[in-house]
Amino acid sequence: MAKDSESEIVAEAHQILGDQEEILAAGHFGLANLIIAQIAGGTAGGIATESVTGSNSFSSALGVGLGGLAAVKASAEAQGVTMKMIVAITPEKIHLLNRDTGGRLRSEVATFRRDAVDIDIANIGLSRHVTLTDRPTGHVVELHGSVSWLSSQAKGDKIVLDLLAHDTAVSG
Repeated sequence: MAKDSESEIVAEAHQILGDQEEILAAGHFGLANLIIAQIAGGTAGGIATESVTGSNSFSSALGVGLGGLAAVKASAEAQGVTMKMIVAITPEKIHLLNRDTGGRLRSEVATFRRDAVDIDIANIGLSRHVTLTDRPTGHVVELHGSVSWLSSQAKGDKIVLDLLAHDTAVSG
């Protein structure tokens, strides 16, 4: 099982990128559009469970949770990514890396040069939506991360977000 502390996320990124890469920060992020899949899958799972078991609140809640999880996993893999990915920042690049692929998916999803990417960070409660737009190609990736004190991965996400915000200020 993957770990969530910032140092463990950095170590996991080193396993993918190699130890020669200097990783300034790493955090767990997901594709922003997976939230819609979670809502749809959870709704379907709750309805399906209730139609089979009747109106049992525990069974319905379990159906919502499992339905949402299954929908997110299927939607992520259909897009070529894992549910949780690593955003690793090196001095020159922003790497978007798949986690725990079991050989099903490529390890590296995308790489952006830090000096050639437009970054937009939107605050939505304790979530952060990050849009990375590669200026040379126009390629866009939309991610979400957490800054919640309840999230074990938030420390890494906050460090990544701070570096991305700094890049935005420097280039802006």
